[in-house]
Amino acid sequence: MALEDEFGDVIRKARTGLGFEVSDIASRTGIAERDLRSMEVYTRRPNASEVTALATALNLRASALWSLANDETTAPDGPWTVGDLTVHRMTTHYPSHCYVVVSPAGSCAIIDPGDDEIVDDLTAYVTGPHRHPVAILITHGHHDHDGGVATLQKRLDLPVYVHESDMSNLSAVPKSSLHLHGDGGASTTIDTLQWRALPTPGHTASSTTWVFPSGTTGAAFCGDTMFAGSAGNGRAGYVRHLTSLRTIIAALPPATILYPGHGPATSVAAELHHNPFLLD
Repeated sequence: MALEDEFGDVIRKARTGLGFEVSDIASRTGIAERDLRSMEVYTRRPNASEVTALATALNLRASALWSLANDETTAPDGPWTVGDLTVHRMTTHYPSHCYVVVSPAGSCAIIDPGDDEIVDDLTAYVTGPHRHPVAILITHGHHDHDGGVATLQKRLDLPVYVHESDMSNLSAVPKSSLHLHGDGGASTTIDTLQWRALPTPGHTASSTTWVFPSGTTGAAFCGDTMFAGSAGNGRAGYVRHLTSLRTIIAALPPATILYPGHGPATSVAAELHHNPFLLD
């Protein structure tokens, strides 16, 4: 699976997050505005000195930015077994990813059912042989991540776990089914599944990464907070978003597998090596 973002996406997200115009970056780097615009829309590949200048101006990691510019950044897109957990992915037409985490006993947690189009397939999977659904979890309140929640919840009568400030699209879900957490996060155990809500604000003010421990490793479902080799935009506060990336997600055990809302799966160890937003 291709990376969600290219070099141009990363420098544009960093530039706009910092509140800079293209002209500001041109004056800081000595790169012509027309060349910067071409880089942001993938029609001009930068040279090494330009990447270094951009990394300095945008507070990004130069080595990782250079790898991305040269199409050297890759992601394993998996694994789909983490410790004793199994992870199943479905993708909507958007495309955005919905995941199902399955315990050895068959308990299933559904993360980010983003469209009604996948509800039938999801229902068939989680109610298949030796599986039973126990919860729906939402990373953040954007329609491509929670657009199928109301239909799925009605179909399966499941509790829905979401940050108290990220439930604007859930008016059709019965209030009695909503399990809310705040900025302090929360830990939950249902049947044989355990998870914790790890607040990672920035993409939205209440974005949540759902962490499922399993032995010495674990699986983390980070929505649009982090992508393989990149990150979602920091529309709810770029500085907050960087803090979530650099001090919260980066602090998870390196073996943790990261399952983002878009693009391939990756790991904390891989992102510490090749994500431009994570500094040395």
